Amino acid sequence: MATQRANTTILALHGFTGGGADFAPFAKLCGGNWHFPNLPGHGPNPQLDCTPEATLRLVEKERSTLNSRHSRPNILLGYSMGARAALLHAVSSPRQWDALVLISPNPGIEAEAACEERKAVDEKLAQRIESEGVDSFIEFWQNTPMIRSQKKIRPDWREPMQALRKEHRAEGLAASLRQFGQGQCPNLWPELHKIKLPTLLIGGRKDAKYAGITEKMAHLLPDATLEILDGAGHMPHLEDPEICAGVIGNFLNKVI
Repeated sequence: MATQRANTTILALHGFTGGGADFAPFAKLCGGNWHFPNLPGHGPNPQLDCTPEATLRLVEKERSTLNSRHSRPNILLGYSMGARAALLHAVSSPRQWDALVLISPNPGIEAEAACEERKAVDEKLAQRIESEGVDSFIEFWQNTPMIRSQKKIRPDWREPMQALRKEHRAEGLAASLRQFGQGQCPNLWPELHKIKLPTLLIGGRKDAKYAGITEKMAHLLPDATLEILDGAGHMPHLEDPEICAGVIGNFLNKVI
């Protein structure tokens, strides 16, 4: 398995209902200087402004802090919702990064009608969180078809993740859905050709929807490397961590 050079700095952005600390064991496996903040709406004291603009400000603040502490190269990594945030920053500030790693990404919803439908779905989910509470929602969410595969994550990694999710606040997760759900974020498909950064796209074969999106993105990004992991679903970096760490290591060793 290829590992990162010691001076490689990676800013990692987590998915919905997750937290920065989800990356901790994977970061040790990969090596390098990892930093993984909680995104707006997440954690025990969540930032309730979860708009794309606020999310961009948070990512930029974290990037600036990292630059003051570490030398380049700087890598931006995002998983699922975090990949959406990473894409937003890569589009707005591409020269700030040396490479981009996107795990189970989705650049946006192209059709206006589908976008409105997604807003309505996310609003119902937000109301469910507010009425039933975080614990009940997390149990429901983790049994949805896309998320169920995370049950294969090794227990000593998954148990801290579960404890972290119980620290979320209902108002935070609801705000994240209402303000940074797919229906609320810009459609970045038309912007992909502008991202000149070396970009690694990782998907899980068992997550057919996002594997297909990832493959489509690979044709539109100017400098893309595509890896679909056969043994993983939506969260390949934790479902198949050794393979995923090797993929990331090989990519970074080639491009930086």
